[in-house]
Amino acid sequence: MHVFRKRLLFLLGAVLLLLLSSFTYHRLSLQREKASLNPMGQMVSVNGHDMSVFVKGEGPQTLVFLSGAGTASPILDFKDLYDGLSKQYKIVVVERAGYGYSEDTSKSRDVSEVLSETRQALAKAHVSGPYIILSHSMASLETLLWQEKYPSEVKAIIGLDWALPESYSHLKMHPQILRMARWGSQLGLLRYLPSRLYVPNDNLSSSDCRLYQRIAYRQILSKAMLNESLSVKENAKKVTSSLDSQIPTLLMVSNGGGTGFSQKDWRHYATSFAKDQKNIEVTFYDSPHYLYHYQTKEVAAKIEEFIKKTTD
Repeated sequence: MHVFRKRLLFLLGAVLLLLLSSFTYHRLSLQREKASLNPMGQMVSVNGHDMSVFVKGEGPQTLVFLSGAGTASPILDFKDLYDGLSKQYKIVVVERAGYGYSEDTSKSRDVSEVLSETRQALAKAHVSGPYIILSHSMASLETLLWQEKYPSEVKAIIGLDWALPESYSHLKMHPQILRMARWGSQLGLLRYLPSRLYVPNDNLSSSDCRLYQRIAYRQILSKAMLNESLSVKENAKKVTSSLDSQIPTLLMVSNGGGTGFSQKDWRHYATSFAKDQKNIEVTFYDSPHYLYHYQTKEVAAKIEEFIKKTTD
């Protein structure tokens, strides 16, 4: 028993030493990497923290991109999709607090608060509406609230594999696992994992991929990102499942891969949501959740077709 106890103490000591070493290396690396993280867009002050608003292109229509949960760098995540679209449209990517180049915050992540910050960021960046909103996954909730409360600001909606309100009632949450994951991120353990686990866009150049990694080391499971995830079930209850019939809407739906739901269930949420609603189109893609990475050309072509058909 005495020998076992000594070995256990030695093992615990070794683990603590490794974690301390990882934390120290991580903090030093963050300081070293900071110089290379020059914001790609405007930085505007909103609700006590700076937010990043990226603008590209000068077209007559303004497309506002909103990322889903856990996407460390929305600007880079959407890059291969908006690069082609920016030749015809004005592209805007708003990075929520705790994402990309935006500062972190401990303020409430109630969906009304998040929407308020997005609208303020656009106003302070002098990006005026009405907007065509392209939102991915969890950003469906913000979009649904936007079109309900401020319909005059929304010209059209394109849902990039929306996580619809109904799906959240069936989502299994593991708060303790999320908190442990944040703890691991703060210790720098992300640096030792394969980049494919946290860089969802395989189409990035090697330099953009390295940049995404540096942003992820800083932002994955930020305070805002964690609180957003912990609040999502309640936020889903606060938004409408009805679309304004005057706002044309396109839902682009994946095969459910990466969502935690089967293809049948994931697509059911979309068809159930669209049923009996007017001015809505639903299209299906045999690709995982980040479908715009896998079928970029097809998705971009459909977006252009939809915008020309409904708003031009």
